Amino acid sequence: MTEREINFSDEIHSLLDDITEKLSAMSKEDRIAWFKRSMYLEPLNFTKEIDGTTYAIRTFFKDDAKENITDKVQRIVLKNK
Repeated sequence: MTEREINFSDEIHSLLDDITEKLSAMSKEDRIAWFKRSMYLEPLNFTKEIDGTTYAIRTFFKDDAKENITDKVQRIVLKNK
């Protein structure tokens, strides 16, 4: 990985750690309320320009998926450690 990618990965890990710490201090009801407030009501489709290159991000979710979004993010993050 490049230094930029490493820094980006470290930043993501730090943010995930902060969120995890915040959620672990909450009651079950507070966590559920937090997740409901944090949900995207519209599809996660957007464009992002990085260094002059525009990336189009399109997402979809399978109703019959074997892995939830939390497990998927954790797998991806831990894979790159």
